[in-house]
Amino acid sequence: MKENISYENYEKNLKLQLESKRKDLDIQLTSVIPGQFQTIKLYMWLCTLIIAGDITILNSYIKITHISVFVIILFGGSIAFLGYSAFFSLIALKSNNMIAFPQDQYEKMSQLNLDNLEHTNGINAMISSVLDAFNKNNKIINNMSEDINKIYRSLIIGASVSFFAIISSGTQIVAGEIIMSDNKEKIVKPTPQTGTTTPIIPKTRGDKPQQEKK
Repeated sequence: MKENISYENYEKNLKLQLESKRKDLDIQLTSVIPGQFQTIKLYMWLCTLIIAGDITILNSYIKITHISVFVIILFGGSIAFLGYSAFFSLIALKSNNMIAFPQDQYEKMSQLNLDNLEHTNGINAMISSVLDAFNKNNKIINNMSEDINKIYRSLIIGASVSFFAIISSGTQIVAGEIIMSDNKEKIVKPTPQTGTTTPIIPKTRGDKPQQEKK
């Protein structure tokens, strides 16, 4: 009688273990791993969007005015960091897409001995299968966490350099426009001819020659 009670309690404990690990596995499959995939995809699209913005802004600035080599290098560095992030995101998505699921234990259970421990051994087989899938997914989660950190750091550096490049190029454009405006507003003062008091008036298009008064 005590032996049967011991088996029953042992089976109950195994069922609790199986239920707990199945819940953990469900969280991995339905929440953690999909969330990591979505984060990587979001970073990848952000990188692509900022790269497109950098190229568009740089192209527009070059057409409008002269941009220093320093600003061009900044834009190039930003595009390099963001391109690395986008490319590494694709690699991370491809290398971590092998999600593990519990394997079918029907064949293994069919070979169990028909005794008092048959049900207990069946539960143990299921626990082993769930644990194996959980451990494999846990490795995927850890790998993607490291990849996400690398992608995030590169994205932040690239976005910061891009922001600084935009500010620098904008400052140069504003400074250039101010200088051009000052040059246009400068008026050349007329200088008198030698031996006369009559100033030389610059001729403009459409002006008629004036005759000197006698």
